[in-house]
Amino acid sequence: MFEFTIRENDFLNGFLNLLSDYVNKSYKFTMSYLTSPLLSDMRESERLVLLVVNKSVFQNMYSFIKLNDSNMQFASFSCLESAVNSMRLYNILAINPDYMHEYITGDKFLLEVCENELLEKQKKYKKGEEEFSLREFSSGLHRFNSFELKNAAVASQLVDGNIYLGLSCGNELGEDLQDEVRKSMIGAYLSLSKHNKMFFNGGIDNTLEELEDKLYEKFLEYIRKFS
Repeated sequence: MFEFTIRENDFLNGFLNLLSDYVNKSYKFTMSYLTSPLLSDMRESERLVLLVVNKSVFQNMYSFIKLNDSNMQFASFSCLESAVNSMRLYNILAINPDYMHEYITGDKFLLEVCENELLEKQKKYKKGEEEFSLREFSSGLHRFNSFELKNAAVASQLVDGNIYLGLSCGNELGEDLQDEVRKSMIGAYLSLSKHNKMFFNGGIDNTLEELEDKLYEKFLEYIRKFS
């Protein structure tokens, strides 16, 4: 079982436990929403695509949590990257019928091209506003996972100058790797929070709303502690 031992470890461990609960409750809510009569006007082919993409989101988020618990951080971060990329795809397909049609019927669909087109449109309406970017977070994860950030990737595996030769990252993780886990945990929370906004709640699931409020309070506390 993974546990932070770096500064503010009690706070970080509490946040990680809440995130695990958030993943489980979010999966149940989003899947029940996608299969509900509220979406009766949606074509079955479109609903099927969204169900599959959403399942990919949560299989990979769940794997991110569980592999991290087993100190398999390289695999854990890769799963998180896959989860975020599935969120990016869901975001494009769920609110843009033209892109959904192109995705289902054509062979020229490119996620980044669609994102760029939407970004240009949003700039006209959201001047000066900043929000968490799934694409930028995914890019950062990819740079670590592909060893483009070679110093961070290699240094994260060292403890007192040595590397654990077992399959996992060892029983005691160094500060560099724990910092990577800390940053990925916060990114996972922000990504999932943004993904959940694609689904209408409005009191449909009070338990999930309460958990979201609690996590948001923890996130504000995190900002104060680590800024």
